[in-house]
Amino acid sequence: MRGFLRALADTGRDAVEIIVICAVAGAVIGLLNITGLALGLSLTLVKLGEGNLVLLMIAVALMCIILGMGLPTTGVYLLVAVLAAPPLVQLGVPPLAAHMFVFFYGCLSMITPPVAMAAYAAAHIAGASPMKVGLAACRLGWPAFALPFLFAWSPTLLLRGDPVDVVVSVVTAIGGVWLASAALAGYLFREMKTLKRIAFCAAAILMLLPNDVFAGVIWLELTGLALGAALVLSETRKLPWTTNAGGSRSA
Repeated sequence: MRGFLRALADTGRDAVEIIVICAVAGAVIGLLNITGLALGLSLTLVKLGEGNLVLLMIAVALMCIILGMGLPTTGVYLLVAVLAAPPLVQLGVPPLAAHMFVFFYGCLSMITPPVAMAAYAAAHIAGASPMKVGLAACRLGWPAFALPFLFAWSPTLLLRGDPVDVVVSVVTAIGGVWLASAALAGYLFREMKTLKRIAFCAAAILMLLPNDVFAGVIWLELTGLALGAALVLSETRKLPWTTNAGGSRSA
């Protein structure tokens, strides 16, 4: 019984925080609707992206990062879902992909300087420079900046569509992110040289190409997959245990 009462008290405290967040976000959204800024902003974004969906997505991403600065997750989504998602939907992006796009970029404001609250908190704990920690967080968290664009171009990453296409998209996306992360870090099983890092980046880009960009993109993805596998295999052949095994066989 005591545990049940404690759970009720904790739930009440958490609910109060969410209610306050929703109230503040609702006040901001109401103000934007009353002044007409929300409609004007949506129309401006739609007009901006009439001829270029990429340009619209970049503008929406920047707007979500700016709107999300300093807000918790719930407030961020309530705000960007009303202001930033409709223009994407109007230009043909599936609703789920559009909402995931704005949600991702709204939350990325937590690690994006200059108002990178999560990075600043980590910098305080580590005793490091907040700006350096924020930039390092952006570099290490690069997949979160790239994936929303892939959602918009290839909804199969959200597990919507033909099962075969879903499997291909998920596998190539995981492999591409892994290869690109190794290239950016400059290290896989050991430190990599510049040319090897460039090759890893090229393989990652080919694997990350969305399925719906143009016809025949599957062949580029398979080329990237083959290149990535060859690069990883070349790295594993130089590992200490493989060298020792080869030496013992030759002996």
